[in-house]
Formats: sequence, C-alpha cells, structure tokens
Amino acid sequence: MKIGNRIRESREQKTLSQSELARRLGVSQPTVSDWENGKTEPSVDNLRTLAVELDVWFEWIVTGRGPRDFRPEVQEAQREYRVERELPEDERHLQAVYRRLPPARREALLEFLKHWS
Repeated sequence: MKIGNRIRESREQKTLSQSELARRLGVSQPTVSDWENGKTEPSVDNLRTLAVELDVWFEWIVTGRGPRDFRPEVQEAQREYRVERELPEDERHLQAVYRRLPPARREALLEFLKHWS
C-alpha cells in the first residue's frame, strides 16, 4: 500500500473530509488530494502532523510497517518517540481559534504576531 492510500484510509476511518483534514493541517484541500492520489508526498513535518491528527504511528504512515493505530499504552513497547505535551488552556483556545481561520487570516495573524515577538 502506498503512502497516499494509507492517508486516505486513515482519513476515511476518522470520517474526515479532505477539506477538514487540510484545515487541521494548515494546507489546502488540493494538497491533501495530491497526497492521496500519489501526485506529491507530504513533508516530514506534515507526516508528523498527519500521524497525530489521524491517530496512527508515524512509522506506519511513512512506511506501512508496524502497527497502524496509535495507542499510548503500546508506545513504550514500540519504542517510537512521539512528542505530545499537554497544552495550557489558553494555548488550546488559541490553537482552536487558529485552526478555524481561513488560510489568508492565518497568514495575517502570523504576520501580526511576528511584530509582537
């Protein structure tokens, strides 16, 4: 099975549309379509985010080897490092707001924040 098929299968199992997955990843719907159809492949950063959003192991999404479904209780046995820290409430709220923004507003917000940092 190719990487695009693994992305599509996992997305469909989570009952996400291409548009919803794209929004969560901060990419366009045609980008997700291109990944699923094998026209392009996601970057390593996008693969990491895909693994988290789709609740699958990074190794599986990239190579097709190993277990598919991510289960924290299996993490130690698999010896795969996965960074997921608990965000404070205010950061979770900011993240939720950011994820609902259309791409143009995200860019504008990021530009605004660059001037503050």
